[in-house]
Amino acid sequence: MEKIDLKGMDRAEIEAFVQSLGLEAFRGKQVFRWIYQEWALDFSPMTDISKPVRLRLSGAAFISELERVRMLESVDRSTKFIFKLAGGPHIESVLIPETDRVTLCVSSQAGCPAKCAFCATGQLGYKRNLKAGEIVDQFIHAQKVSKRRISNVVFMGMGEPMLNLDNVLKACRILNDDYGPALSQKKITISTVGIVRGMRKFVVVANKLGLALSLHSADENIRQSIMPVAKKNPLADIMVEAKRYTELTRRRISFEYLLLGGINDSISDAKELVKIIQGIPCKINLMRYNPVEGLPFKRPLEKDVIRFQEYLNPRVYAVTVRESRGADIKGACGQLAGQTAEQPDPTIAS
Repeated sequence: MEKIDLKGMDRAEIEAFVQSLGLEAFRGKQVFRWIYQEWALDFSPMTDISKPVRLRLSGAAFISELERVRMLESVDRSTKFIFKLAGGPHIESVLIPETDRVTLCVSSQAGCPAKCAFCATGQLGYKRNLKAGEIVDQFIHAQKVSKRRISNVVFMGMGEPMLNLDNVLKACRILNDDYGPALSQKKITISTVGIVRGMRKFVVVANKLGLALSLHSADENIRQSIMPVAKKNPLADIMVEAKRYTELTRRRISFEYLLLGGINDSISDAKELVKIIQGIPCKINLMRYNPVEGLPFKRPLEKDVIRFQEYLNPRVYAVTVRESRGADIKGACGQLAGQTAEQPDPTIAS
């Protein structure tokens, strides 16, 4: 009989699995806790389970682990992890410690089918969706390294979460579970470039999960030129779902706006942005473009960033300029591409 991988199963699934072996359901809760709170990779450490039961479990199941091939630390103390998936593709996640929080940016796909013109990940093309266990394992690896508890998880790494929504939502259930990492739903944010069909499903089941929309322009023509998926996902439809999210969850949506020098950073761009978000409870995060080698986009001038922010400030509930983290290790927004994956990780013993 082929063994079953328990990494990536939620609590209900593990409980059902142990019952299929003739064991009590509470054994599943124990196993779940050992995997996601104690980070067990086999059944031998599970000391509150009898040895005969552990032997039965090990005969029917195993606990997988992502292969970490490299870990890079930035001068700003953020850390990038590069993992190799079964079959060869690489993914990246970034740990960002701040004074009042520790945020982990996770990937949901290897590569990305959205192919945003300014993004290094988009240039890789799409490899495959990540399984729920591969998403959660990014958290486990990072938590083992982090000196503080990870308080926030953002799905802003490689991939488009709305195109892998089932696995993303299952990973969120595991992260949220009291017998697992016990991360509050309010501390988990799903990002999207605006995949309408995914948003329609997500807003109904979101509960208190956060939603961040990568808007980048309120002009349909500009948006389509830098984000090919915009051609099949009109702004009008996206904004309907954005507003519906705020109504169903009673939470503000975050609009992510990447300032590209000379493309979307003018006052007229800011005016269009204010118009399109009218009536939607939100906050806006402005980001300066992080240059990617081989791409034609440039970082905005600082005076244009300040002018853009100052125009928005009295007209929008909350506007912040997000500072880039990890740019020196290509860990900042838009830079994730697994470019150092071929180098061995000096922190891993051979």
